[in-house]
Amino acid sequence: MIKKIGSVLLVFFFLSPVFSQEVKYGNLSLLISQIKSAMPGENSNAFVIPTSGEMESFRSVTRHMLNARYASADSLADSLGYELYEWYDTAYDSSLYYVLMEPSANVSGGVQLGWGTYIFYPTGGVEVAIEVPHPLFDSNTWQVGFTSYQVVQSRYFLMAGTHRYANGRDPRPADVAHNTQNMFHVVHQEISPLVSHTMQIHGFSRNNHPAGYPDVILSNGTPSPGPILDSLAQGIIGEGYSVGIFDGVNYTTLGATTNTQGQFSNSNGYSFIHMEIEYFIRANAAHWEKFVDVIYATFYVPMSLPWLAHNEIPHKPFLYPGYPNPFNSRIGIQWYQPSSGDVTLEIFNVLGERVRILLQGYFTTGMQKVNWDGLSDAGLSVASGQYLVVLRTENSVQVKRIVLIR
Repeated sequence: MIKKIGSVLLVFFFLSPVFSQEVKYGNLSLLISQIKSAMPGENSNAFVIPTSGEMESFRSVTRHMLNARYASADSLADSLGYELYEWYDTAYDSSLYYVLMEPSANVSGGVQLGWGTYIFYPTGGVEVAIEVPHPLFDSNTWQVGFTSYQVVQSRYFLMAGTHRYANGRDPRPADVAHNTQNMFHVVHQEISPLVSHTMQIHGFSRNNHPAGYPDVILSNGTPSPGPILDSLAQGIIGEGYSVGIFDGVNYTTLGATTNTQGQFSNSNGYSFIHMEIEYFIRANAAHWEKFVDVIYATFYVPMSLPWLAHNEIPHKPFLYPGYPNPFNSRIGIQWYQPSSGDVTLEIFNVLGERVRILLQGYFTTGMQKVNWDGLSDAGLSVASGQYLVVLRTENSVQVKRIVLIR
């Protein structure tokens, strides 16, 4: 049965058997951080190589989840030493996620299998999967990956369960990106037909590669890069970083040609994106948060709205969720303006008092963006708490909730 991890119990009745389901309210990002911190390290020998039977059972768990058969998924996961949790992320937007994990993976010494953590967001508007195969070895890739997952409102998040060299370097069975006998690969196989793209976040250091490598290397694992890589590259360049795209000749050491998830996707006609980020970017949130912005701009805007997917023009403005949210010093607020007209963008507190007029004027058609620095109209820092972003146009009013944490 689903283990008790929260204070609210929801009971669903079936003819037979009866399943009870516990609900967790909490900070999902904190959970992922704890899992990463408790993850077994290099030479720990903590990765248990699954049998073919266990892999097929895990595949069945995944399929049950994809078909919203959560009770069946939970029951089968239990038999494998895994748990399926309902999770309402109160620290972000209170959305419902399904978390498949080892029950003690977030506790030091609690990992017994090392098969990874998998999060499904069934109401996610963007059919993109974010994957983090080396959360320990490629430092801070879990932060870039998970933050992107939430901001983009992606459907699926995959994170490996141990250091890539947990069971040694030669061979290296715990390196999920270069082996197929692992649950990470199983889940990748099952979700790939259901998404427009799968993106893996990796990290590298220029000190370990030929001279002249840029800040970021993009690849799809083949010598023929597609337009999605060009779109990502333009966004990264726009943030002030250098980018290289693997084309079979350049940046061959980071071309992802031996990546087993990439090989599977490419051999079956699915889109695979491999992003390598230099260490100095991953080590500083001021840098890596810009990459979340790029991923957001690349995937959230063109893929989450039906009118964009069908090249139709919306009939009214669309206000996007602020990012990052919660925020400390700055939040970006973006909206789409379908036609030229007068716009007012304001910040209110929960008492309905206006705190700041961010902008007021005439705007032309297209994407628009403004930042709020947490100051009032008087130039004073406002207190921590919830605020409302209100977009007013001639024919509509839209509101989004944001949270400031000092």
